[in-house]
Amino acid sequence: MNSTILTPPSDPPFVDMHSLMKVIRTMVGEMHPKWRHIRFLPDSHLERDLGLDSMARLELRQRIEQQFAVHLAEKIAINCVTPADLLRAIQVGLRGEGPGAGDSAYTLPGDNNSDELLLGAFGRDQHVHSGMDGHSAAQWLYALYAWPVFLVISLLAAVLVVFAPLQSWRNRIARAGARLLFKASFTPLTVHGLEHLDRERPQVLVANHASYLDGFALTAAMDIPFHFIVKGELSRTLPIRLILQRFGVEFIDRFNPHKSARDVRRMAHRARKGATLLFFAEGTFITFPGLQPFRMGAFVTAARSGRPVVPIGIKGTREMVRGSNWFPLRGQVTVTIRPPILPVGDSWQDALVLRDAARHEIAAHCGEPDLVMEASRLENGASRD
Repeated sequence: MNSTILTPPSDPPFVDMHSLMKVIRTMVGEMHPKWRHIRFLPDSHLERDLGLDSMARLELRQRIEQQFAVHLAEKIAINCVTPADLLRAIQVGLRGEGPGAGDSAYTLPGDNNSDELLLGAFGRDQHVHSGMDGHSAAQWLYALYAWPVFLVISLLAAVLVVFAPLQSWRNRIARAGARLLFKASFTPLTVHGLEHLDRERPQVLVANHASYLDGFALTAAMDIPFHFIVKGELSRTLPIRLILQRFGVEFIDRFNPHKSARDVRRMAHRARKGATLLFFAEGTFITFPGLQPFRMGAFVTAARSGRPVVPIGIKGTREMVRGSNWFPLRGQVTVTIRPPILPVGDSWQDALVLRDAARHEIAAHCGEPDLVMEASRLENGASRD
């Protein structure tokens, strides 16, 4: 995915919004085939509205450079969040202005919802209740019991992991702590498909993300060494970063395409060297139920490293701890591990094939609606109206 620097022609071609939209629409159609005919505007957000994550925007930048024979300065291209931003950047590039020209025009706009990635139009009109009202006495008693249990077990496990000298010891401590947490909170944990995990050969594990409990559920469910891949924002706080690193966590940037590409190369190298990696394909979780669009990092990593993707469906965690609502409810959790999916090549299209196959398996076992399909249904209904 290395970009080629192209010299602008002496007589720059005319590029309008229509021609740019054709390139973007093709990219959106590849990423989300059900969205191929979705309506979008020059000010549509490339990530939230059109589902183009950081890896997809890096690919889009390459295609724009090839299509319009223009070099997009990396700093400007990264900060483009709408088609209108991209068009202005292309025009700057065609005029041959230096990379610093007009940088101030491409600063990221204020965005208070940057954590709710790839929601698209289907996420905006959802009315979500806080869930704090109307709890029964039994639910309050359980919450008053569950939180001290969670805090004591989590803090004890964290301290032991920090001081354990070997990674194998730290893995066993984390797994024992996670299993104790489920038992002590009277939460049944059912696991299907452990035979699909390979202790001898590295794999790229891909799971849906519904709750803060997902990491505990996967740690308790799988008796193999693996490394969680988590959002880079968690590394900004030193104590959290040090603790997570002791657990064997790897960080990846979700927003900056250049850093994302570098992180994916690093993850692919780790996979080739024998590490089993676990990605939450949605990148983050939201309050209301539904499987969000998948980010491409896991599938590009698998395609480039030649490692199989193992889809994992997590069911039940959202009902217990929902979004930012910290009121715990009793429930049961099921983790379903599906057969590995082998990559057939290392191209972008091969990564898309892996993503679609993994999504099909996870959607069938996470117990929640597929929001990509729902967005297509709503869009088609609006078109008929």
